[in-house]
Amino acid sequence: MKSWVPITVNALLFSLVAFRRLFWSSLVLVVAVSLTACGDQKSEAQVTGLPDFSALVAANNASVVNVSAIVPLAAMPDTSNQGRNDSELNQFFRQFFGFNGPAPGGSTPQEPTPPVEPESSSGSGFVLSQDGEIVTNEHVIDGASQIYVRLADGRELKAKVLGSDKAGDIALLKIDAKGLKPVKIGNSDQVKPGQWAVAIGSPFGFDHSVTAGVVSAKGRSLPGDDNQRYVPYLQSDVAINPGSSGGPLFNVKGEVIGINAQILTESGTYNGLSFSIPINYALQVVEQLKQHGTVDRGFLGVQIQSLNREMAQAMGLDRAKGALVTGFVSGSPAEQSALQPGDIIIAANGHPITESADLPQTIGVLPPGSDVRLEVLTKGKTHNISIKLAALPQHAPRQVQSMKSHDLIVEDFGLLLTDDGGTIRVKAVEPNSPAARSGLAAQDILLTLNQRALNSLDAAQNAFESARKDRPNAVLMRRGDQQHYIALSLQAD
Repeated sequence: MKSWVPITVNALLFSLVAFRRLFWSSLVLVVAVSLTACGDQKSEAQVTGLPDFSALVAANNASVVNVSAIVPLAAMPDTSNQGRNDSELNQFFRQFFGFNGPAPGGSTPQEPTPPVEPESSSGSGFVLSQDGEIVTNEHVIDGASQIYVRLADGRELKAKVLGSDKAGDIALLKIDAKGLKPVKIGNSDQVKPGQWAVAIGSPFGFDHSVTAGVVSAKGRSLPGDDNQRYVPYLQSDVAINPGSSGGPLFNVKGEVIGINAQILTESGTYNGLSFSIPINYALQVVEQLKQHGTVDRGFLGVQIQSLNREMAQAMGLDRAKGALVTGFVSGSPAEQSALQPGDIIIAANGHPITESADLPQTIGVLPPGSDVRLEVLTKGKTHNISIKLAALPQHAPRQVQSMKSHDLIVEDFGLLLTDDGGTIRVKAVEPNSPAARSGLAAQDILLTLNQRALNSLDAAQNAFESARKDRPNAVLMRRGDQQHYIALSLQAD
């Protein structure tokens, strides 16, 4: 049987004091544990301090050169009377014979135009070998009758061109010198966006000027620049200006990772975006220039375009990706392959093709005779096609593959079509119609609608009657010598 013991007041007070001490001790322990846990979760600094590039610059200045090109200019027409409406004959005389033709109200020619002196342009370059091989941009020396290289020690030596490549914008020069200090070569494939980069060059003729920034992106193609469509540019925010072209872009190890080549600007000077040729790509070009003086590139001969959101929907894709095949160069390897317009190339030799510009960059580094394995989407199904590349023609043929009267009104889309010898041509487009919104215009040729060939007006009528009303339709059309897809939709975006 349990017994109850009464608690005295003193015993109660003692118990309360002991409990309070235990409580605060426990609380301090909990807080300490919590603080320790918070300390464990503290983020470590991802960037510590700012870099000092002085040692890098001191070690590489002697390897960077100034390149001067003397370009003879043809006699230019007189511009003192640009505001006057002259006859074509007078313009002919000014251009080819150096005088202005009959003066107003008379027939006596004015004084001959003074001869124009050759123009000197300046760029940059860097030493590739101890015995005087110099690398620069092709556009720095393009059209030059004489080229001079100024070294860091002040010597100015005449250079000869061992070879140049306009498509890669690379030129290999040679000067008569020994014991030069070549640059160290890096690996541009390992460059990551966000890494520091340093440029040394001669902007506006100021030799050995140093600028720094970070790599912004890789594999860039320049909008509207068909000449360098094979170059997968490095983009950076390193300040590049006229005269910097051809100079080296270094990583923090002092290794060259690129050749400074282009800026995107509306003013003609640096505007925050600069582009460099990756050194791995450049050295492939240089090796061919050493051996042959020219560069041979693989040629596929496929006409392509990128997909936007509407076109991806029209092709049945959940997102825009790949290079959409629109046509072929006549007689090319692509024309003779299993590729068809409407196919979407999503990889080449294992390299992903995210947009159309990726394909020329991948193909352009392969020599003629190489086999390229294309991963292709055809009507939503993936398969592989192997093609042997030809040599890129010096002058690419313009003719593209042809696809194998009365008029037809396609009222829903605002089109008037005509049969032009088996070719369906747009005769008229209704203003503000779906066809007008898509960019179609008179004289355009329609080749396919949703992969259905439009080789007669009956075929065109059937195809348009089956066209989708709720989402875009893929139309392959030709304008001039170029074929491309458009998204034709009844729904205004």
